[in-house]
Amino acid sequence: MPRFRLKKARTVREVLEALGMPPEKVDEAEASGTAELLAIDGVVLPGKAKLTIDELAAKVGVEADVVRALWRALGFVDTHDDEPSFSKHDVAILKSMVALTRDGLIDSEITLQVARVIGMSLANVATAVVDAGAARSVERRGAAEDPSALAVRAGELLPFMSEVIDYSFRRHLRAAARRRVLLASSPGGETQVIGFADLVRFTELSLHLDDRELAALVGRFDSLVHDVVVRHDGRVVKMIGDAAMFSVVDPALGALIALELTDTVEHDPLLGGLRIGMASGPIMARDGDLYGPVVNTASRLAAIGRAGAVNVNQSLRDELAGDRRFALRSLGQRNLRHIGEVRVYRLRPGPMSQHPAARSEP
Repeated sequence: MPRFRLKKARTVREVLEALGMPPEKVDEAEASGTAELLAIDGVVLPGKAKLTIDELAAKVGVEADVVRALWRALGFVDTHDDEPSFSKHDVAILKSMVALTRDGLIDSEITLQVARVIGMSLANVATAVVDAGAARSVERRGAAEDPSALAVRAGELLPFMSEVIDYSFRRHLRAAARRRVLLASSPGGETQVIGFADLVRFTELSLHLDDRELAALVGRFDSLVHDVVVRHDGRVVKMIGDAAMFSVVDPALGALIALELTDTVEHDPLLGGLRIGMASGPIMARDGDLYGPVVNTASRLAAIGRAGAVNVNQSLRDELAGDRRFALRSLGQRNLRHIGEVRVYRLRPGPMSQHPAARSEP
């Protein structure tokens, strides 16, 4: 895809005018604070859309319904049948996707499944980039900085982002393949450890924080979880507001993750406290997410006890038994909602642990 090349450092206004926006519309955009967003809108997909969906389908060599299915799977809104919404770049990409199924390299349903995952993931990346830029724009306007000094760098940013996404995908693909090898060679087969880390009193805290403070709290939690989980060879499956879901193949590493997370949060003045539920067992994986009774059990276990509690199921307790880095105390049978009676154990650092969490029982 061609870049929007800036021969010299341009201001937002100069870029919008170069894209053909009338001066009065530029004035309105600057007044409303949307000028930079409109510049991005014009820069990221250069070239005029000339094709309707039927014309696009004809060039790709498939029915329009096939194009619609791929388009929706990627997360894009439907276009009107008579609206020119597509360019030659759309033709090239969709041709490549269709060719994968025609050549038998990948099943059509898998193509749609993968497209959905790509669409959701990159929608999050794009939204995060735009939201961060919008927040920064608000700060600059609040500081009364000169709008004419603000240069649009989206044209230069795109190649960089493409390289980073490609690099990151390759690294994550290798990591995912290695996890699969580890699972296949382990005695438990598809058995994994699932953990849910739940911030204590998040709703109460959020009522007393302004938007900036709340964003700082959520960002701090997100950063902490990723740092600890990844360092211990785990994977952050997803962040769910005030909770995080993670997975790891090695039970001992899962226990170390839980203990380090609770200890770090306990001493963080911003976050307050954390409860963690963990369970091990067979997992069903789909679209990058994990499902099954073990996932539900871990989620329910995260609701037991006060801040600092790490609760595990019987299976994980048995896998950790004998490892003197950990101590496990039975909490007896607990009735977990929609699951039933489950024997629950409280995980703490053991006598051979060097972990600073080896303090009083929460």
